[in-house]
Amino acid sequence: MKSIYDQIWESALKKLEVRHHSKAELLRKLTEKFPGDRGTILTVIEEMERVQLLNDRRFTEEFVHHLIQKPIGRFKIMMECKKRGLDEAMVEQALLDAEWSEEKAIKEAVAEKQRVFHEKDERKRKQKLVNFLKNRGFTDRVIFRYFK
Repeated sequence: MKSIYDQIWESALKKLEVRHHSKAELLRKLTEKFPGDRGTILTVIEEMERVQLLNDRRFTEEFVHHLIQKPIGRFKIMMECKKRGLDEAMVEQALLDAEWSEEKAIKEAVAEKQRVFHEKDERKRKQKLVNFLKNRGFTDRVIFRYFK
């Protein structure tokens, strides 16, 4: 029979084979599966970090790169990263490194929406567009600047 360390290691490897995970994500998933073995889980995670199977900086860069392919706002990016337990400073650095622009993203989002937008009433059209942009994670400040 395998030791609990080996079971946790194998479970972590299977999760990492499917996709990269942040340290916090992997910790949460392993803790759900092995609730009484937090110490062993932490040991496995430390070892995975040491051998570079788990790297939050690399994961943050890859995840942010994936997110910015979609026309979404900073708020949505930050919330998605927060769900995965990523450090805000690392996310900000990844956005800087990618030379991401929220102004460019909002223009892309508006262009995308305009293609399928058939509202005749200008006021209703603008309100629908504002709601769409808020749902995409753009803040009121950025939306106001866009319409100005």
